[in-house]
Amino acid sequence: MRTVLTRIGVAVVTAAALVGCSNGGSGKPEQPEGAVAAQVCGGFAKDSTAVLKALTGSERFTEDLSRPGKALKYLREFVRTGLQDPGRPQGYTYCWLLPAGQGIADEDLAVDVRGVAGKAPRRDPGLGATWFASGELAYATESHGKVFFACRLKTTDRPAVIETAVPAPAGRDDSDPRRRTQMITLANAAARHISKELGCVDDKLAPGTPTPVAGS
Repeated sequence: MRTVLTRIGVAVVTAAALVGCSNGGSGKPEQPEGAVAAQVCGGFAKDSTAVLKALTGSERFTEDLSRPGKALKYLREFVRTGLQDPGRPQGYTYCWLLPAGQGIADEDLAVDVRGVAGKAPRRDPGLGATWFASGELAYATESHGKVFFACRLKTTDRPAVIETAVPAPAGRDDSDPRRRTQMITLANAAARHISKELGCVDDKLAPGTPTPVAGS
């Protein structure tokens, strides 16, 4: 809850700053604010532009609140040692996108990452989730999409499990039957991007949109 409130508060401040930086009636054409999906957060969503727009209602974003460098540094240490950061057991926000120029705090989209001690969790029928074939475990509910994958470096024998999560933007319609597929698509795209950045091998991550598992 505290993380959500923090995101909302900072999003409001960021939106106010964007308004204050308008052209102020100078007569010059306004430049498009933000960056397109193919540019933000290392371009992890470059092949999922339509999905990102469907979830957030925007084609351009600000990413100033993203911390990919810090997140990757934490994950590299976790893969090397298998130890979680005791100060951040919930992990880090790799990417945090706000729709540019809209100032709508509840339509922001985040990609959160963390190392998982031990193995990936097993399927829990009580979640009411849709399960997908990617990595060690992948699923989506109305509230989030998650992908767990094993990262093993060429220089190590022991794989470490990484969780990539995409919480659903609160302001969008959660009755859309495509929502779960959209969230797992972005979570999987982020997982593939992070796996490549870390140099993981044999991550078993699906290309594109993961396929639903029969019976889920």
